[in-house]
Amino acid sequence: MQSPSGRYLVSTLRSVFRVSSRNELRHITVLVHLADSDPNWLNETVAIIVSHFTPQILQGRLLVIHAPSAAYQHLWHQPHTVFNFSDIKTFQSKQMLDYAFLMSFAANLSDYFLMIEDNIQSTHHFVTTIQQELEARKNEPWVIMESTNHGLVGKLCHSKDLPKLAGFLLLFYRDESPDLLLFHFRILQGQQDPIHISPFLFNHFGPSSFSPHDLHTREEPDREKFQEDSFDIPDNPPAVIYTDMQILQNHLPQNVYSLDETFFLTPNVLPGQQLTVILDKGANVIRVQVLTGTAIEKLQSLEEGKVELGFNPTGKSKHCTKYTFLGQLWDGRLDCRVKHRQTGHNVSCVRLVVTNPKDNSWVMIRHINIWVNHEDYLEMEGTQPGN
Repeated sequence: MQSPSGRYLVSTLRSVFRVSSRNELRHITVLVHLADSDPNWLNETVAIIVSHFTPQILQGRLLVIHAPSAAYQHLWHQPHTVFNFSDIKTFQSKQMLDYAFLMSFAANLSDYFLMIEDNIQSTHHFVTTIQQELEARKNEPWVIMESTNHGLVGKLCHSKDLPKLAGFLLLFYRDESPDLLLFHFRILQGQQDPIHISPFLFNHFGPSSFSPHDLHTREEPDREKFQEDSFDIPDNPPAVIYTDMQILQNHLPQNVYSLDETFFLTPNVLPGQQLTVILDKGANVIRVQVLTGTAIEKLQSLEEGKVELGFNPTGKSKHCTKYTFLGQLWDGRLDCRVKHRQTGHNVSCVRLVVTNPKDNSWVMIRHINIWVNHEDYLEMEGTQPGN
């Protein structure tokens, strides 16, 4: 739903996809329920999701649903188009209906159902951790496992139980909060004690739009605070990758821009060689991160290199006509926030240039991550709210 505290859904989705390996992704489907009836917000949110997650949508790994506002009309005495946040009790009742609709739709999608919220950062390989927990308890009866203590976040159940759980929520949606109803449901189904998955698999990085705590404070979100909170998850807008370095069959250059743990590995790098991210559309860049070498030992790092921002792309050719220096690699990495708005305005290329490599050295480039100003990027795509 719309939240007075900012927009975190894209960061949550990016976190889920980035921390999961290709093998893990084959085992999950992410289902998003857009539970706000404001048509402008819906159009804008769908446009943002499509712009960031087209591959996942086409692969069937990301589904987006929306319950019609008519499904909620009995909550109010008169028709409403946009939900009223002022009444906490009504908020919780609507929230219960939101969960019930989501669970009913999810009942036939998988063997298990995991509930998270729209402000969550996932830990690496949480899917494998859950699979290991399921394997360890395959001979034990259970109803709900939990990986956090935050409401419904991190609650895992059998998908075959979802119709029963959704009906339970609909039966008591005016009487209790969702987490208390989940507790009662677990007890009634015969599981007396909670089962915890350790360590916790999800962390909050901002207030959830499903939290009633800030309902009476409808100020505009602090944009600087929101950007700071969401900085850990890159945007990486659509782009193509070009390099004049040697390409090996199993370590392609486009790996550096993916949201998983693949990488680009190349031998015998030479001064002046480059790897360039060419954005499909110019974007207002607010941060760039380049990571080379192995994550722990820092082996195969590019010790001496520089990063540049490019402008004025030359049509079909694989470079921009103008570049400006952004920063130098230190210990094989760069993490630079673009302090001057004009410097990051309408960037079309981000280029990593080798300056002085070791002789006959192999170089691993793990990630080139780019953060953009979301509102500016949306305007540049022509997806104004309501269009």
